[in-house]
Amino acid sequence: MTLAVATSAFMRLLRRAPTKKVVSLFALMVLCGLTEGLGIAIVIPLLHVLQPSPDTSANLTSPLLSAAGGFGDWLTPGPLLTLFVLLVGLRSLIQYGREQQAVHLQHLLIDNLRRECFSALLHAEWRWFIKRRRSDLASLLLNDINRIGNGLNFGLATLATLMTMAVYLIAALLLSWQMTLLVLLSAALLLAALNGQRHNALALGQGLSAAFKKMHANVQDSLTGIRLSKTLGREEIHLEQFEQAMHDMRVQQERFSATSGKTKALFQCSGVALLAFYLYMGLEFWSVATAQLLTLVLIFARLIPLFATLQQQVHQWLHALPALLAGETLLQQSLAASEQVTQDRSTWQLRHAIRLSGIGVSYAEREQVALDSVTLELPYLSTTAVVGPSGSGKSTLADVIAGLLAPDMGTITVDGVPIDASNRISWRHSVAYMTQDVFLFNDSIRNNLLCGHEEASEDALKEALHQAAADFVFDLPQGLDTQIGDAGVSLSGGERQRLALARALLRKPLLLILDEATSALDQDNELRICDAIGKLQETVTILIISHKPTTLEHATQVVELDRGRLVRCSNNPHLDATQECTACPSS
Repeated sequence: MTLAVATSAFMRLLRRAPTKKVVSLFALMVLCGLTEGLGIAIVIPLLHVLQPSPDTSANLTSPLLSAAGGFGDWLTPGPLLTLFVLLVGLRSLIQYGREQQAVHLQHLLIDNLRRECFSALLHAEWRWFIKRRRSDLASLLLNDINRIGNGLNFGLATLATLMTMAVYLIAALLLSWQMTLLVLLSAALLLAALNGQRHNALALGQGLSAAFKKMHANVQDSLTGIRLSKTLGREEIHLEQFEQAMHDMRVQQERFSATSGKTKALFQCSGVALLAFYLYMGLEFWSVATAQLLTLVLIFARLIPLFATLQQQVHQWLHALPALLAGETLLQQSLAASEQVTQDRSTWQLRHAIRLSGIGVSYAEREQVALDSVTLELPYLSTTAVVGPSGSGKSTLADVIAGLLAPDMGTITVDGVPIDASNRISWRHSVAYMTQDVFLFNDSIRNNLLCGHEEASEDALKEALHQAAADFVFDLPQGLDTQIGDAGVSLSGGERQRLALARALLRKPLLLILDEATSALDQDNELRICDAIGKLQETVTILIISHKPTTLEHATQVVELDRGRLVRCSNNPHLDATQECTACPSS
């Protein structure tokens, strides 16, 4: 069963490759096997010439000599040895070409598989993506797919080994079918006895995948939270966790190495004993001619190690099989959750309002709905503040309005145009979304601003920085070309927020969403951001998620959520809950 699953997975992987490249590789494998067979065929007349035997009628020597016909004069040691050397050289060239083609095919397949997985992840729906642990996804893309590449290399080597073995077996059958059947029977018994080792290789491969995930998660969490770790003095704890992850990985690899070593040692010991047994049987029971017996011994001496090599190659492929199955599962799941990609190039217009009608969102792992029949209107150039306790659905509402999340029920329209699967991506490009956790690249300020808007001019950059109250950039020695380090570590929190706001404004969005964008800032930086927001109200519609009074002061309407339901809507944040709300029809 294990071998059937492994073979099926290998064939699925090969089907991803261009047919011509696979065919050419198989052709080289066949040629390599044929030259190996011709080399064996030359050994027989060479032995006959070196030591003539009267008993040639029952072996392969007579037919070969008869087939030589008029070239009989060339059947002398010199020409035969020269031909043998030439064949070995030709086989070496073909083998080199086969190995290079296999390496090229291996990297082509793995690069394509890695790209497919990464593309599928990037285009998966937000609801599906947020349920996955990102370190696990990174481990699969970086570690597991590399293991698939190594496994594929051994899988291709297995095919080459099988073809070479087939040539040896055909030659051996022609010389002595009895001894060949004896070899096949003993090899089958030996391989059957090692069936447990193959299951063990599969289990160890699964363990190694889990160890890689644990290691990757530990590294990512430790480095991402390095500031907190230093503050709390947890460096040694992270080091202990890292050492434990390394230990788990080392144990899995050492166990697999031990399993492979035992198998190799068993074949080596058994091989010598079997060769002696074959030689004894040939001499004592089947009276095989000397030249014929020597040729068989030569064939079997090369064939038996090939059985050991075959076992090792199958072990390596089984060890990599869990990584391939995990990659295929990820690809299938992410493709099933992919967003509908369309060629919609429509230009969105916002001159009246964004309207939400009966919006409902729920998550399978939660009993409580995230949003429950929310009806809301965001008028053009208004500033709407969304408040409510943690878990009330504020960020989910922002995700729905931004086009990141498709609602389970209800509709959302922009100036009467409904947002659906056919145009959700294009609408998303008209929205600027800024969160509390600002992400900045380890690059220059200029390149961070240009991310997603590469064609922006120098004047546009300066205008966006000015709108975001980020004029501090012009006081830096290198200005826009200042390198800001990992995640903008060389900037203060307020500077990072203002830089992120400038990047958002550079897109000239129809809607600007600020999700707790000032919650981690001090009063001075918060006032700078709020002042910038106040000046933006004349140019862009704004949605703010916040609890801070300084931010809410700029809101033209405030809506309150509780357990996914809209419980209050007011045109003035200082009015009480009994005042009429004109922006929320449901109230």
